[in-house]
Amino acid sequence: MKKNSIKREKKEKTKTSKLNMTRRQTIKVIGASVFLGGVGCVESTSKANLSSNQPSPKWLQLLGTSEKGGRNYVPRVEGKLPSGLRGTLYRNGPGLFERGGVKLKHMLDGDGLVQRLNFSKDGVSYKNQFVRTAKIMSEEAVGKRLHSTWSTRKSENMFDNFGGGITKSQAGVTINPVHGKIIARDEVGPSYVVDDKTLETIETIPLPEKLQGTSVKAHSKIDPENNEWITLGTEFGRKMRVHVAIYEPTFKLKTNFSFESPRSVYIHDFIATKSHIVVVLHPCNFSPFPFLLGMKSFTDSLSWDGDAGNIVAVCPREGGVPKFYEAPGSFMWHSLNGYEIEDKIIIDFVGYDKPDHFIGENPLFETLMRGQLGNASSPGKIRRYSINLNQSRMTEEIIDNGSHEFPMIDDRSLMSQHQVGYFTTGALGALNGLNSGIKRFDFKTGNNETYDFGSKTVVGEPIFASNSTNKTDEGWLLTQCLDGVSGKSFFAVFDSNTVTKGPICKIWLNHHLPISFHGSWQNIT
Repeated sequence: MKKNSIKREKKEKTKTSKLNMTRRQTIKVIGASVFLGGVGCVESTSKANLSSNQPSPKWLQLLGTSEKGGRNYVPRVEGKLPSGLRGTLYRNGPGLFERGGVKLKHMLDGDGLVQRLNFSKDGVSYKNQFVRTAKIMSEEAVGKRLHSTWSTRKSENMFDNFGGGITKSQAGVTINPVHGKIIARDEVGPSYVVDDKTLETIETIPLPEKLQGTSVKAHSKIDPENNEWITLGTEFGRKMRVHVAIYEPTFKLKTNFSFESPRSVYIHDFIATKSHIVVVLHPCNFSPFPFLLGMKSFTDSLSWDGDAGNIVAVCPREGGVPKFYEAPGSFMWHSLNGYEIEDKIIIDFVGYDKPDHFIGENPLFETLMRGQLGNASSPGKIRRYSINLNQSRMTEEIIDNGSHEFPMIDDRSLMSQHQVGYFTTGALGALNGLNSGIKRFDFKTGNNETYDFGSKTVVGEPIFASNSTNKTDEGWLLTQCLDGVSGKSFFAVFDSNTVTKGPICKIWLNHHLPISFHGSWQNIT
């Protein structure tokens, strides 16, 4: 592999390679007592802080409290709905966290609850429904958990979880219109298609045979020029492989290629440009032994080694040999966008110095499930990578040091040079990873506009809805919020250009909603 230079913020640290084994190899050595004595612990990368054992506010625990689903009603509107807002907001996230008296361990896990907020000339209507996955139906039939999830083992008995346990899709991360279908996904199993009006589960879109065994990421990209659907997955073995699959508008597989990763890590999102696929291989290392032996869940088998730095893989969209670049360590949940200017690739994303809200000792998203506050000290900073392909070098710039998450743009700017990005912002107290405000950031001028709901509101991903002018970044932002005073949820509607003025209106539900990850907007056509 050709070594590439980089302008680094700190002295490069020595990197260590880690052994990765296939499931078959792991099973061969399971009988070795010396091995069994050595894999029982993955080193923790964060120290407990004083807040870890303190009880969390009751209202904040609603983020990990189940919703019954099957709702269909007209919500109350506070303020006035914009007259030009016509279309449907879809959202997806975990909605069911327990079965048979056993609660899941992590807030970022649970059966998928899809939502539909429809705006028409008659007003607004709300509906939600659980995705009828094979997992939820089989567990409903017997009234107990049958499957491991990525955060919770099937049982405390390691033999019940041998080989990683039986894991099935919960379809609880993203929901997107793709080639005329509304698709709900997570990172396991097939994609589920739901009806665009009733939300009833219609069918699955299984992986092509050549991609079987690949963990396909819930995040995907649609090229606004040719309407190609771009997906990415990972496969763990002796070495981790990254798989890219690109589909035509007919769902016919057009391009499929893979490349070997220099490290085995967990990734959640990726970047696509007009000509390249970019994968940020941050050092969120996956240790296969305790997972395959049934001793630890997938998330408990992850550890953070920020000193090892990031490796950024850049590969042509048609396939080929990737180039690798190095950067200071930062964890990326979500990218904003990537685009090309001559021989350069520009990537904007949210990155954490460490993902202590997610993994490690007492991460907030785990401790909240047992009614405690935990670690969440590292903010999500807006970062930019500038990659010079001809000179084989990359630089990193910190655009904003504040607390951010859920980056969003007008979809029409995807893979082109964007001017505006939208984010959640404003850490809830000192709890990074949970935000209380919305930010509009202008990358051309450096100006930003922020509106904060205050310390008793958790704000979700701002979804952009375009208006009838067909001008980029002209429209509205719609975000799902949990109100700590009433214990109920509402949707806030902002003018995308006047965020500081606050919401134009609030659409109040008569119940709470658990944490919701991602959504999409579909205009009425």
